[in-house]
Amino acid sequence: MPKTTFFNLPEEKRERIIQTAMEEFSKAPYQDISINHLIKCMNIPTGSFYQYFEDKKDLYFYILSFYMDDTLEESIQSGKKLDLFHNQQKQQIVTIFNETHSQTKNYQAICVDNFNQAPQKIKRDWIFENMIGGKYMALYDYGIFERDEVDPAVKDAKYLMMALAMAVPNILQCFCDRNEDTDKYRQLYRLCMNVIQTGILKFRTDEIELL
Repeated sequence: MPKTTFFNLPEEKRERIIQTAMEEFSKAPYQDISINHLIKCMNIPTGSFYQYFEDKKDLYFYILSFYMDDTLEESIQSGKKLDLFHNQQKQQIVTIFNETHSQTKNYQAICVDNFNQAPQKIKRDWIFENMIGGKYMALYDYGIFERDEVDPAVKDAKYLMMALAMAVPNILQCFCDRNEDTDKYRQLYRLCMNVIQTGILKFRTDEIELL
C-alpha cells in the first residue's frame, strides 16, 4: 500500500503517477521494468518514489488493486461469482467479468499477461497478502458449503477452506512449473482441487479428533 505521502499529493499528480505506471506495466513483464525506468517515465526524483512507495512491488500491487476493485464492483452489481471448484475456473475471470475485462484499459496486458509472466514469488505474495483473508474473498462462490452433506464445522470455516483452495496454485508451483509443463500442472491442480472438494463433502467431525 502506498505511503501517506503519496495520498497527500494533489489528485492530478497522483493520477499521473498511476497512469504512467499502468502504461509501463502494460508494455513489459514485471521483472523487466526497473525502478529507475519508472521514475524517469513518471518524471519524479528518486527520493520521491521511495517517499510514495516501499518498492516496485508496492506500486505493482497497488496497480493490481485498481483492477481487482473494478472486478469486485462488477461482481457485487451483477451477482456473479467465481466457482473455484469448477473445472474451467481458470477461464472464468475473463468470461464472467467480461465488462471489466473489455472496458478497463490495459486489463488484459496487466492483470493477465503481465501477472502470468511475473516471478512466482510476486504472484504468491499477491495472493497471500492481498487476496486470502481480504476483501477480494467476496469474489468467490461459496455455494458448495451450503450443501446438506457438508459438515457444520466445515461450513463455519468456509472462508478458511476457500483460502486453502486459493493457496493450491501457489503451493503447486513448488512441485510443477506451469510455464514448463502446462498439462502436468493442470492435472495436478485438478487432483488437488478434487481432493479438497471430496474432503469438504465427506468430512465429519465425529471421525477425527479436532485439536
